[in-house]
Amino acid sequence: MSYAITGAAIANCLGTDGRTVFDRAFAGTAAFSPASAYYDVPFTTVLGVMPVLATEGLACPMTRVAGIAFASVKQLQPAAHAAVERWGARRVAHVFASSTGGLEETERALAPHPSVPMTAAYSYANHAVDATTPAIMQYLGLEGVHLAISTACSSGLKALASAIRLIDHGLADAVVVGSADSLCRTTVFGFHSLGLTAPTATRPFSRDRAGLTLGEGSAYVVIERDGEASRRAALASLGGTCAASDAFHHTTPHPEGLGGQMCMREALGRAKLSPNEISYVSAHGTGTPQNDATEAFAVNRVFERPIPLTATKSLTGHTLGTAGLTSVVLAIESLRRQEIPPTLRVTPDEALHVRVVETPTPAHVEHVIVNAFGFGGSNASAVISRRA
Repeated sequence: MSYAITGAAIANCLGTDGRTVFDRAFAGTAAFSPASAYYDVPFTTVLGVMPVLATEGLACPMTRVAGIAFASVKQLQPAAHAAVERWGARRVAHVFASSTGGLEETERALAPHPSVPMTAAYSYANHAVDATTPAIMQYLGLEGVHLAISTACSSGLKALASAIRLIDHGLADAVVVGSADSLCRTTVFGFHSLGLTAPTATRPFSRDRAGLTLGEGSAYVVIERDGEASRRAALASLGGTCAASDAFHHTTPHPEGLGGQMCMREALGRAKLSPNEISYVSAHGTGTPQNDATEAFAVNRVFERPIPLTATKSLTGHTLGTAGLTSVVLAIESLRRQEIPPTLRVTPDEALHVRVVETPTPAHVEHVIVNAFGFGGSNASAVISRRA
């Protein structure tokens, strides 16, 4: 069974509206800044920081992650209202995903740095992963089931899988699936302590790759039950997802990417597609030596041919729990444009045996598989297809 994707929205360091993000991404533009411009850090790295955010109209505490989420929510409003018209407000659910939630605001309140002003009042409920859910549902006019998910960097795609289950089990006819993450000191220092951040902009699947570039952003889609009205409104279709965990290590992936292999194969099976029918892989592609090698191994095992592969984190940075949905929305635009977005700053690594797309490339794009792999072996894949 496929599901209609009738709305999509995105915001990140490339811009706070979809058209700007798409134009810059497909032109091969990045927008990273020195971390020292935002944090007092004793090391060198760059970050993908969103511009100043407007949050008027969202009835919840104005944390940074709320503003980042709202940048996409505003764009999604027409599609969400159309889904409510088709199915009724009580039949439209909301699944939100985040890796950090309002952690930046928690840092300000509980562990103030000399350069960070002390927050006057603090409530965990205002900063939790689900803190924006009631306000977003009110803004979009939703009255259905709602839940929040946090599974590290696979959060967005895990939310997508949860949305499908809500539809399949008759709990919803449409689901607004969203994800947002903001940068914070815990994330920046934490990834650096693991030796995963690069001093300069990330170089996924490159011979000289040295680590990831952290970013922030939001991405949202509206998923609907297959029907005549939803098919007419569809931007693309969701053919299948798979979520799995190999539980190999707290932070290190299985060297053969067993969880990733499982996810890709199962997502293909649910979409009733063979590996040969996939136009390209939108890789997790963090730019770290081990993760890229592991993912390359998994891709080669699943496809057994030199399939085109791109890593959008070279454009947006690693937006943590939002990374998967960010790639999904870019894949939807790729299907519309019939063009594969580029992987920037690539010095080919012949040892990986992958065919990395280095420039914006016109192509016949019918089906895209998107990967999102997180800590603890929390893996997810999704197949996005051209609308029928």
